[in-house]
Amino acid sequence: CTTPGCTTPGCTNPITKPLACPKCMQYGVRNVFCGQKCFKANYNTHKRIHAIMQQMGGGGSSSSHRKTPPADGIVCPIDAPRDVQMALPTWATNYRFSGELRPALLSPKRKITNSKVCKPDYALHPGGESESEQRDRASNNNIRVYGIDELEGECNLRYATKVGREVLDAGGKALRVGVTTDEIDRVIHEASMERECYPSPLNYYNFPKSVCTSVNEVICH
Repeated sequence: CTTPGCTTPGCTNPITKPLACPKCMQYGVRNVFCGQKCFKANYNTHKRIHAIMQQMGGGGSSSSHRKTPPADGIVCPIDAPRDVQMALPTWATNYRFSGELRPALLSPKRKITNSKVCKPDYALHPGGESESEQRDRASNNNIRVYGIDELEGECNLRYATKVGREVLDAGGKALRVGVTTDEIDRVIHEASMERECYPSPLNYYNFPKSVCTSVNEVICH
């Protein structure tokens, strides 16, 4: 596991006097900068995450800091009654939909239950940011060519693609008319845990699920 550093992508400055974003704190998220100068220089980019947290957290409150999302019509317990699970999220109550499909409430984020799973750096980052990815993008201008150790060594790419294919096949077998995306997420997550691998979408820039899915006319990407 890695200790989150400065929130600014690519910043490697040591944090001696951490500066937490006050707006993020309103949502119960502690995004830390290395100092006032870095915070001011990158705030226009950083503030995009506030809109995401507002949608997921119902707007935030300056009077109280939250450590967990509130019961705000976005997330419901996994054992909630069916009518509660299928209720509209708060953000969708006044939304003008173009078709008949409607969103439902989110189940809680699934946990990594296999202790042998190696977590990426964004798994524990409060903003879901991959600092290693940001550094790689900033320092590499050429297409990366993988060597024999990365292709054939321990935890190699060939093995990763093999188990990735197996997990996708497991998810594909769960597809049927009427199945929920949450059920597909459960299948994918459990298949990942069985193979000791991390479901890469989980917490990537705060994505709450282990697989990206699209339903009927809804575009996933």
